[in-house]
Amino acid sequence: MNPPTSAVEDTNWLEAEQLYLCRGSACEIDRPIFQGDVFRGVPFPIMPSTPPPPGRAEFDVVESLVMVVPHPCQCYQGDNLRKRLTVAPVTAVDSYGSFGRDRTGAKDKFALLDLPVLSDGQEVRLSHVADFGRLVTVPSSYLRPDRRIACLSHMGLGLLAKRLLQYQLRAPSTLANTMAYTYKQWNEAIAMQAWIRRYGSLKGFSDWTRSPRIFPGIAPGAPMTPGQIMAGALEVVLDAITGTAAE
Repeated sequence: MNPPTSAVEDTNWLEAEQLYLCRGSACEIDRPIFQGDVFRGVPFPIMPSTPPPPGRAEFDVVESLVMVVPHPCQCYQGDNLRKRLTVAPVTAVDSYGSFGRDRTGAKDKFALLDLPVLSDGQEVRLSHVADFGRLVTVPSSYLRPDRRIACLSHMGLGLLAKRLLQYQLRAPSTLANTMAYTYKQWNEAIAMQAWIRRYGSLKGFSDWTRSPRIFPGIAPGAPMTPGQIMAGALEVVLDAITGTAAE
């Protein structure tokens, strides 16, 4: 079954309502860490402008907002979050004028509209950008689920992929195509969260997705793995995990 993304209108910009799956307190703590997630309070190294000599060196570390950059498959190794993940620093901006009228400029940036941040103890929503030009790899333990302030929607993830392709390769793409590239992984994240809610952790999930079984109504009598049907039959996979049909 082909993912239902072919009808998605191509665009270089998404307003906040389309860009995010959730923000602020709506971010669920049991959702697996995923590409495009934004975290607050992450230790971020500021490298010196001149090369330090060999051996031990001192440099400044600041608490920063960061966005997870790797493809979802590079975030996990089996059932475990990888020990290190690449992140982009996220900073506030006054406007998005540098993106240009067609929103294709500033290729080293990704616009994060109306991010919920704290100011004098109050939550405010401000314009931010993630900076692809300052990527750093940090221990994944720095990314605390209780400090996640935004998760991208599937459309937002597709737009992020478009920007990354432009930044890294200057390669043209469409939003429909980039959404299709991660359709299975998007569904897999939903299944991972359902697994965590039932079993308390991801232990056993990867083996389960590779284990053939009979799914009612899908290729009757022919064993298939949950991974094989993840893209086209998510509700069936969720039913197998939870025992109840997904709404």
